[in-house]
Amino acid sequence: MNNILLITNIYPNNDPEYGGTAVCHSFTTEWVKLGYNVRVVHFDSLFPRPYYWVGKLFNERIQAKTGSVAYTKTPRKPTRYTVDEIPVIFVPLRKFVPHKAPSQRQTEKAFRYVVSELEKDGFKPDVVTAHFVLPQLQFMPLFKKQYPKARTCLVLHGPSGLFQQFYPQNYKELMPAVDVWGFRSLAFQQSFEKQFGNEKPMFLCYSGIPEKYIEPVNKDFTNGVKRFAFVGSLYELKNVDITLRALHKAMASKEYTFDIVGSGAENENLHHLVEELGMKDHVVFHGQMKRDEAQNIIRNADCFVMVSSREAFGLVYVEAMAKGCIVVGTKGQGIDGIVKHGENGFHCKARDVDGLAKVINQIVSLAPRELQQISLKAVTTATELTDRKVAEHYLEAIVNN
Repeated sequence: MNNILLITNIYPNNDPEYGGTAVCHSFTTEWVKLGYNVRVVHFDSLFPRPYYWVGKLFNERIQAKTGSVAYTKTPRKPTRYTVDEIPVIFVPLRKFVPHKAPSQRQTEKAFRYVVSELEKDGFKPDVVTAHFVLPQLQFMPLFKKQYPKARTCLVLHGPSGLFQQFYPQNYKELMPAVDVWGFRSLAFQQSFEKQFGNEKPMFLCYSGIPEKYIEPVNKDFTNGVKRFAFVGSLYELKNVDITLRALHKAMASKEYTFDIVGSGAENENLHHLVEELGMKDHVVFHGQMKRDEAQNIIRNADCFVMVSSREAFGLVYVEAMAKGCIVVGTKGQGIDGIVKHGENGFHCKARDVDGLAKVINQIVSLAPRELQQISLKAVTTATELTDRKVAEHYLEAIVNN
């Protein structure tokens, strides 16, 4: 088993304006380091030009509401490029309705192009793994038929209801082409098992952090928990406003600081909220920082709080755990399977000010010895979630199953 083909609709394309997640790229780069031959197929929706004009006008509003970026420069023809020496085959899929499956004609035409390009390279995959349901599920039967000996995998970045949403008429006909199911969170796996059972192999497909972020940690909680931090995009779904209100409620008569790292459409609203709540002496807005630079903020924090809504898997949680922070995440979201309440961190419901304030009160009331135990367990958890280890686990889960 040497040749790995990854198909996805979100992948870096060397354009700084492309705001899609690099989660798939983190896996492919590690597989290459491990000695595998990797190709990527990047399918992307291509809409009529007026759609992109609207996207430019309302991009900021879209970001504020969803955290997504409306990319307006999608190439109109198939092309090939490399990202960090990884070959990528880009194929646009013409559509008129967002979040709808492409036509079968478009799908088959795109598939024929991909196969022809792979044949030019002499590339025959041993593994075909895909991320995101739309439109990858539609392509899985075609790849399975073309490469019957290849192991196929589809990693879900959302609940199982996406099958009915995107393929209401034929999802049951498409699903058997998948040999192994991967899930970006325990909640997504539980949703899938509840609806479809667990007859086929499945695994949790977590992301990893750079090994350099794993360092000797022995936090001193003698003075308790006073330094809170958030690192991420300032969009509504990140619920930084909820964190501010919860801190104001739980820490009103206590000494504390809250460092906020990031930028986004909610920046101005959050500044106004800090003034409204009278928290200017406690809150510091650092703006956007490079990932490596943000590690210093996390390293100096006692507690990292991010209670996002619809968070498939936030790597910054793991980065904070690697630094020994007491982490507070969202119950039922991607980090739920990693952060175990009261053991190596805490979680609460999204957009629940009272619930988060209660958790913060619980944390600040713990004895230094208890805080250090949670901190050390968090570090231990993070050491198992490096880029290399999760990439190895990913392939082992497909091949060994």
